[in-house]
Amino acid sequence: MREIIVGGSLRYIDLGEMRMDSTRHGTVAGLRATAAALLTVVVLTGCSAGIGTSPEQAKQSIVTFVEGSTDVVGDGWGTGEGPGLGKCGLGLGQGGVQYVYAKVRAASADPKADVEAVERHWKELGVTTERYQTGGEDPILGVRGRGGPVESSDFRADPRGYTIDGSSQCIVGDFDRMSLGSQD
Repeated sequence: MREIIVGGSLRYIDLGEMRMDSTRHGTVAGLRATAAALLTVVVLTGCSAGIGTSPEQAKQSIVTFVEGSTDVVGDGWGTGEGPGLGKCGLGLGQGGVQYVYAKVRAASADPKADVEAVERHWKELGVTTERYQTGGEDPILGVRGRGGPVESSDFRADPRGYTIDGSSQCIVGDFDRMSLGSQD
């Protein structure tokens, strides 16, 4: 037992219990900090790495996204590119793969309305959007997107022709092995 003065009052404290409580408190605090750090790593890696997503699922997700986006604007779309395999980074120097898909068609009479419709559709899917416009007499309107079911997306309402493209979320995969396998 030890006598100490706390706030002007004499207190008796058993140092054995105090050391035990202090050690126990430190251990619990350490475990909580470790658990929080591990949870953060899992959540961040899971979001960027597409944990649980197979290459087939990533490919299908970008096809569904791009084709759903073209449906908002109307018919007449043709495949511009893909779906093709691309490289991406998962962080900390780890490479991954993603699928890229693009569709093209002739421009419509109202590009502004089409950009608004695609942007609205993307926002409904959880995509963060940003509109853009080039300079000049005949500006090109468009909207870019990030997040939601895709890594990135773009709708370019050029008066010479429309393009909608997107990249799937980056997933774990070996680009070299997978690209060689697709040539068989």
